[in-house]
Amino acid sequence: MQNLTLKKVKITDKKQFEEALKELLLSSGALKGVYYQDGLYFEQLIEFYNKCEKIPFNNYNQEEYPFFQYLLVEKEDGKIVGFVNIRPFLTKSLDENYEGNIGYSIRPSERGKGCANQALSLAVKEFKRLNAKDNITICCYKENVPSKKVILNNGGVLKEEIQGILTAQKYIIK
Repeated sequence: MQNLTLKKVKITDKKQFEEALKELLLSSGALKGVYYQDGLYFEQLIEFYNKCEKIPFNNYNQEEYPFFQYLLVEKEDGKIVGFVNIRPFLTKSLDENYEGNIGYSIRPSERGKGCANQALSLAVKEFKRLNAKDNITICCYKENVPSKKVILNNGGVLKEEIQGILTAQKYIIK
């Protein structure tokens, strides 16, 4: 098992960030755990992350919400193995759209090594540092068995599910 940690995105991470992002996009096209918008320069992206951390949370119904973007990196060499996004306060939009408080993605080349379990464990600790009073809502598709196992391994309890093309599930971690 790798020794991993969370770190904030810095300008010096540009090359590795883009390589990891490209690997994710080419493998599945799905980005969970990382906010990225084509056309933004990396420097603009970091400014955006910094701005989003400062959005005040006033109530469940607000449209914008604070979020914190992290890289999941190996402690020894700093290699990016994944991305983690923490939204420390649940809003109506996050709740109704089954997005929850935490999102994460592991590079395809790093999957099957226990990285997702470590990512969620680290994210739970960081969430509790940012917001010690609320439970964590985390979501996945029922059909995504590896993600479901990670959530269950980290104390997730199924709260509800909604049937669509895939079955979206909402879990609570205390």
